[in-house]
Amino acid sequence: MSSQSISVRALYATLLLVLVGVTACAPSTAAPTPAPAVPAAVETDRAEVLERHLTSDAIFRHIAHLASDEMRGRDTPSPELEEAARYIADHFRASGIGPAGDGDDDYFQRWDFERLEVDRTRTRLSGDGPGVAGDWRYGTDFFAIPSPPTPVSGPPFFLGTPERLSAGLPSEAGGRLLMAYLPEGLGPEFGMVIQAAMQVGSPGVLLLLDPDTDGAEIFQIAAALEGGAAGQLPIPVFGLAWEAWSPLLESVGVVPDDPEFEPRLLEDLSFSMESAFAPRSDEVSNVVGIVRGSDPALAGTYIVLTAHFDHVGVGPPDATGDSIFNGADDNASGTAALMQIGAALAALPTAPRRSIVLLAVSGEEKGLLGSAYYAEHPTVPGEDIIANINLDMIGRNHPDTLHAIGEEFTTIGALAHRVAREHPELGLVLAPDPAPEEQAFLRSDHFSFVEKGIPALFFTTWLHDDYHLPSDTPDLIDQDKTARVARLVFHLTLEIANSDGEPRWTEE
Repeated sequence: MSSQSISVRALYATLLLVLVGVTACAPSTAAPTPAPAVPAAVETDRAEVLERHLTSDAIFRHIAHLASDEMRGRDTPSPELEEAARYIADHFRASGIGPAGDGDDDYFQRWDFERLEVDRTRTRLSGDGPGVAGDWRYGTDFFAIPSPPTPVSGPPFFLGTPERLSAGLPSEAGGRLLMAYLPEGLGPEFGMVIQAAMQVGSPGVLLLLDPDTDGAEIFQIAAALEGGAAGQLPIPVFGLAWEAWSPLLESVGVVPDDPEFEPRLLEDLSFSMESAFAPRSDEVSNVVGIVRGSDPALAGTYIVLTAHFDHVGVGPPDATGDSIFNGADDNASGTAALMQIGAALAALPTAPRRSIVLLAVSGEEKGLLGSAYYAEHPTVPGEDIIANINLDMIGRNHPDTLHAIGEEFTTIGALAHRVAREHPELGLVLAPDPAPEEQAFLRSDHFSFVEKGIPALFFTTWLHDDYHLPSDTPDLIDQDKTARVARLVFHLTLEIANSDGEPRWTEE
């Protein structure tokens, strides 16, 4: 979900497509049976619940707390992440939302966040050229994909850009550090470079990053790689910031994207690189509440509402000196809406016919890990989960626009459009995926349920210039819009919960 040339989520999406593939789901065009007509008295009760629980003030109070500097970006793992989990659980309890965690009276589902922790004293990258040298910092100037601790040094064989791989790598690249420039960032091409290097026996790969990739993004990529976003590779693979490598190429007169450049050994340059990672495991928490259904025939079926409450923690300071990535929109906004939607559902005089699970997940920023764990280890019968609605970044951009990612894939999409039309007071237009090439359908927590064959819809107000930066702060949230999005999801959830039929996949 990044408009920049490299993004952590784009990295996940590339790896999902290249290494894992997309799970196929059996298509069906059957739509859920419409819910019975709602009596006027019930509509009055619903309006009172909305006015009490789904207000901009109620939702913003949670955003302001979760995205405060004291929460230090809610990294997975961190003490602040656990504090956020307790805050959400306390709200569930106070709102009358039942526990649905590991135990009968537990709101927490605990899972092991396993990662490869970098040894910063042994992870290094330096370079020398005619009259210029560099000794760079991990997590700011460069990142490293975990690999065995094998030092690599010497002059690089420079490929140029990945498109030159169409002619194959010459044999003289074997035994040499392979260097390539990625003008488009970490798209599928970076995987092709690594595969080509291993095929010819290169001992390592140095990826030269594009000018738009700053220290904040390298910090996030490094953290994601430690979290397992790319697993462990057999050879060292480093990514180096443009400001670090460009003076070295200039010193030998090489233009990195020169179409006339012929791949060759750059004998006047020398690089030295080594990385070291050690396994580490930390227990972290998802927070799970439930509003149990009232219909004896349907209460054993479940709709899961999701939002991730983690962000990316503390990183390199920006131009103002701010180093806390507050994550107000990403995703304190979705979490706060989830909390208040749960409170509104629990406050209804008559509970919905189906049961509704309120699932706040951690580890999304590390690769959808918390939602993947829940989908694999659900605290309600997994075969009885009929739908997932996911909220991720719902508080910014045009006041009347909400994107329904994946609307064409399930009958939930058409139902959401109908609900929006039936509630013009919300002033929301549901718009399709604005940039399918960004593969947003693969890049938030709904996808963990999609992989299990569960119909899902992802609501977002999309990217902005403060995405994954310290400037994503509460003061920039559109409080009124966030409340209107929450009300739409409340109405949609009730529509599904009170219907006789279940959401289905469409032919798309």
